[in-house]
Amino acid sequence: MLRDGKATVTLQHPEQITQLLAACPATAGRTAVVGDTAFDRVAASLGLRAHYRAELGTGNRTLITLASTWRTDSLLGRRHALPLHLLGELPADSYQVCAVLHPNIWARYGRHQIHLWLSSALDAGLVLMPPHAGWQAALIAADQVLTDHGSLGLVAAALDKPLLLSTPTEETVAGSPPHLLARSAPALAPDAPLLPQVEEARAAHRPGQYAAVTSRVFAHTGEAATNLRNLIYDRLALAPPGPHAPTRRIPLPVPLHRRVRSHVVQTATPADGSLDLIRFPASAMRADYPMDAHVVADETEPELKIVERAAAIVRRQVLDAVEARTWARATLDAYPGARLALTATADGCWAMVRGAGEAWIGSPRWQPEDVATAASALYCCWLNRTLGDRAVTVRTGARVHEFSVRFTPSSTAPAAP
Repeated sequence: MLRDGKATVTLQHPEQITQLLAACPATAGRTAVVGDTAFDRVAASLGLRAHYRAELGTGNRTLITLASTWRTDSLLGRRHALPLHLLGELPADSYQVCAVLHPNIWARYGRHQIHLWLSSALDAGLVLMPPHAGWQAALIAADQVLTDHGSLGLVAAALDKPLLLSTPTEETVAGSPPHLLARSAPALAPDAPLLPQVEEARAAHRPGQYAAVTSRVFAHTGEAATNLRNLIYDRLALAPPGPHAPTRRIPLPVPLHRRVRSHVVQTATPADGSLDLIRFPASAMRADYPMDAHVVADETEPELKIVERAAAIVRRQVLDAVEARTWARATLDAYPGARLALTATADGCWAMVRGAGEAWIGSPRWQPEDVATAASALYCCWLNRTLGDRAVTVRTGARVHEFSVRFTPSSTAPAAP
C-alpha cells in the first residue's frame, strides 16, 4: 500500500518521521504528523479529575495507579502480587490502589482468570479498570503512578505525575523517550518495602521534571482531531465541514470495586489522649503486623478465617435496640474468639463486650459504616481498662471521629439518648 501510494502513516511527533524511515524506508514521503488524539482527549478531561475520583471512591486518600503493559518483563509480569503487596503495606484510610492492565493481558487470559488472580486484592480494595476504557480517568485521578516501559508511563509523565518505574527491558530502545524516562524516573526496588518507596518518590517529584522527555513524544497538543480530519478530507478531495473537529472528554469510569469488609488495625495514642487507627485490609494480611494489632471483621466477610480471628465483629445494617442485643449475643456465641459484637442503629451503634457488659456509642455525624471505627475505639478502651462513660476522639487517615460511649456493666443496655 505504501509503494502504491495508497496509505499515509500518521505520527504523533516530527521526530518519529526519521525513526520510522530508518525502520521502514517505504514510508518516505508517506507520513503526516497530526499529533495524538488519545492524549488530546486526556488533556481535555483534566477538569473532570474530581468527578473521576468521586466515581472511584477515592475521597481524600492518595490514589496510586498501577499501569502495566504485557509480557513477562512488564510491571505485573515481574511482580504478579504487587497490587496485593501494596494494599498490605499502604494504610487503607490514606491510600487507594487502582490497576490498569494492557488489553493484551485481558485478551490472552480472559476476564474470569484475571478476576480470579486478583481476587484477594479486589477484596482488599483494589480498583480494577476494564480492558478497553477507564485508563485515562485512572491516570488523571492518580496522585502517583507505578508503571513500566509501556506507553502509559509517557502519558503519566506528560501529566506531570510522580512516577515509580520498573527497571528498563531489552524492548526499550536506547535513546528513545521510554528509555530516557526510565533513566530519569525513580526505579521500583523489587525487594525493598513499598511504602517508603512510594512516599520518597512522591516527595522527590518536581513539577515539569519530565518535560524534556515528553516534548519528544507529544506535538500539536489539542489539534490532533482537527489535523487528522483535515488529512482525511484532503485525501478524499473534499472540503472539511468546519474549522475544528470536536475533542470529546473521557466519560466517567465504570471500574470493578469491592467494599473492604475487614481490617487489621494498629493503634497509637498521641499525647493528647486521642486514638490513631492505622488500618490495613485483612485480605492482604501480612505476617509482620505488630502483636498488639487487632482484626475488625464485618459479619459478611467472605473469608471465614478472618472472622474467626477477629477481636470485634460488626454489622453495618441498622437494627433497633432489641434486634441489636439479640444479634450481638448470637454473634458472640457463634465466634468464641471475638471479644466484641457491634451493630449499627439509627443514630449510633450497640455493642456487647464479652464478660463485661453492653455499650451504646454515638457521634454527632454518625454513619452506619462508622461501626468498624467505633469497634476499634471500644476494643482499645477495653484493653486499656478505661471502658466506661466517656468521650473518645479517633483519627483514621485525615478523618476525625468524635464518639461518646455509654457503658453499663450488666446485661441491660443503656437507653440511647
